[in-house]
Amino acid sequence: SLERRRCLYLRTGRACCQMVEVLLAALILVCGSVSCGSAGGYTGLPALGGIYYYQYGGAYSGFSGADGERAQQLDQRFYLLKLPIARAAMAVGGCLLVFPCVLILVGVLRVPWHFPAWLLIECTLYIVIAVGTVPALYYFLHSLLSVYNSSVCKEREQLYQSKGYQGFWCSLHGAEIAAGLLCCMAAMAYLLSAGLAVRDYRTVHEQKQKPLQL
Repeated sequence: SLERRRCLYLRTGRACCQMVEVLLAALILVCGSVSCGSAGGYTGLPALGGIYYYQYGGAYSGFSGADGERAQQLDQRFYLLKLPIARAAMAVGGCLLVFPCVLILVGVLRVPWHFPAWLLIECTLYIVIAVGTVPALYYFLHSLLSVYNSSVCKEREQLYQSKGYQGFWCSLHGAEIAAGLLCCMAAMAYLLSAGLAVRDYRTVHEQKQKPLQL
């Protein structure tokens, strides 16, 4: 009977929202890793093929002499400029991934039933995180735009365009735009979960008072 009750929690609206939050956080983590790993175009540093390409000079086959060395330097500098931002995005995505997983475990163990005040704590945490995503998203996009407006990115873009290469524009990439949209969706999911936590608190409080009334 206890195991059945624990499994029933996974069918509640709050658990469904938490599982959606896990999915969104995982996608944010993936998009952050793509932004970190992509140096732009087809010259990705972390990819195994990219490492082979760099090591044997294939990525700069269209360049000659000093241009090839300059392109490699600009790629490395551009990658290092984006690296702290991408790492911060991955760290945030990892924290957002752990948080709903912990709450799912708490719900399965029926902690809110034995300690109803936990639902109010959970509601407060959800609101804080939802509000905190706004400045975090602003910082993420503002920092990326600062990198793309830097002289390193502009020079790199012009150098590759002079050789006919495409995909090295100084603008937000698809993974970075997707990360921003996923953050907005996650914030809405957190606010919905906060409302469901308040509703469940009232339900648990009423059910605990019934034996006393009888």
